[in-house]
Amino acid sequence: MIIAIIFLVIFAACFGVNIYFLVNLVKSPMIEIDYKKFFKKNGLIALCAVFSFVVASFGFYMWLNASYDFIHTFQLVVGAIIFSDGLLVAINCFTIHYYGKNIPEQLDKWLFRIQLISYVASLVFFFIWTNGLAPYLTYPLVNGLNFKQGFVTPESLESPNLAFYAICIIGGAGLVYFVCDHYMYKEYGKHGILESTFFVAFPAGILGARIWYVVGNWAKEFDYGRAMSYIGDVKIWAPLAIWNGGLTILGGAIMGIVVGVAWFLWRNKGKSIWFAVDMIVPTILIAQAVGRWGNFFNCEVHGLLVNTDYFKWLPEIIWRNGQYSSTSGWAPDGQMYVPLFFIEYVSNLFGYFLIAHVFGRALGKYHEPGDLCFAYVIWYGLTRVLMEPLRSTDYQMGNNGYWSWVWSMIFVLAGTLLIVINHLVRYFIKKKKNIYVVQPYDKKLGLIATCIIAIVGGGLLALGIYLMSANNFLEKVEYNGFNMGLMLLILGASIILTIAISLQILFSSLNKEKEAF
Repeated sequence: MIIAIIFLVIFAACFGVNIYFLVNLVKSPMIEIDYKKFFKKNGLIALCAVFSFVVASFGFYMWLNASYDFIHTFQLVVGAIIFSDGLLVAINCFTIHYYGKNIPEQLDKWLFRIQLISYVASLVFFFIWTNGLAPYLTYPLVNGLNFKQGFVTPESLESPNLAFYAICIIGGAGLVYFVCDHYMYKEYGKHGILESTFFVAFPAGILGARIWYVVGNWAKEFDYGRAMSYIGDVKIWAPLAIWNGGLTILGGAIMGIVVGVAWFLWRNKGKSIWFAVDMIVPTILIAQAVGRWGNFFNCEVHGLLVNTDYFKWLPEIIWRNGQYSSTSGWAPDGQMYVPLFFIEYVSNLFGYFLIAHVFGRALGKYHEPGDLCFAYVIWYGLTRVLMEPLRSTDYQMGNNGYWSWVWSMIFVLAGTLLIVINHLVRYFIKKKKNIYVVQPYDKKLGLIATCIIAIVGGGLLALGIYLMSANNFLEKVEYNGFNMGLMLLILGASIILTIAISLQILFSSLNKEKEAF
């Protein structure tokens, strides 16, 4: 263990030296830099870091009394090499790409590509590295540090004072800040514009997440008939007691966005709020993705029991830790709890790249400022609609678990309605100012889009109504016939709402043709 700690310190020191060189680098005009010299110097640091991490990994092996079988040793070594090196490359490319000044365009593109490849590689090989250690670790894994007992697990009597869950939440928020700060710099040529907004919106989001949890679980936290008797009692402070756990992202997103928008408008007059929300709000999905790993360490917010063989394609450390629940204890032999945290982690990352890098570009001129912000509301609402029925009842909120599920459906409808209103209001404003331009292909596009929306949306509505009428209502959040019908009904209604946009495009082109005659 001592060997592992010593070489981990050396590994951290290499990172520190690398960061020091990077800070000096980004302060210089990027065109004048001797990149060969820089990468040669950083290459030596990377070699030292990789060597240190590999030795530290073998130190862990010795401490765990591992058997040194070929497969696990190979995974440990290869994973340690590519993970540590990939992480260094990713951090270097991220820093230069996001904070360097006057970077040659071609170099900047390659920095962005290498950064993405390195992140993916470091993540994949991190789990390959953990596979080398996984059979020899004790489960459930440590989930934090208690100042009296030291490291604790979800089955310990004492809770952690420094929880990995909190580190994941803060780490995700910090990553989002750096990404958003870069885009604000690209738009306005200045770093730090979002600094005060971040320090206001982030705690507001945490508080909103706690308040939403308490309100959603009012029947559990309080007795309806005796609610007023708690005035003056400590329970009246339940909405503020974030240290007791119990946070829900739906509430955190609402309060964080509302407070953040209000603060940004007050502190950054003259800067586009629509650019800000379209850039910032979708990146919340990144923070949520990182934050979900806190649920992994806490062994919580999982699904029902399932055969372990179904999830052995996942990294071994995930399915082994998934055999324990902080509320239900150990799963029977051969079974585990569905790792919903991982499914939602993937969904959040995919949603971010879909909204931020595909949605706006694919729609071109048919995309309006604000659409990406509202698309986040739809995406996360839809994610929760699909995930809530899979959750263990221990983590479903409200009476019979309907609180989060119903509000998730409201999110989907509200996000769609906001996009429709956004488009129609902007259309009428442009029409009034006589600046709305009808494209030659608008008539054909509007007609095709209207037909597709009517067919798909109408079909989902009809199928939803049929399933709801053909099945009895069961007061339970699960994938039964009635609930499937309700979900299809909500999805169909959301799609039908967008027909207002396609009809606006179609009628505008038809009116233009009439005026031409």
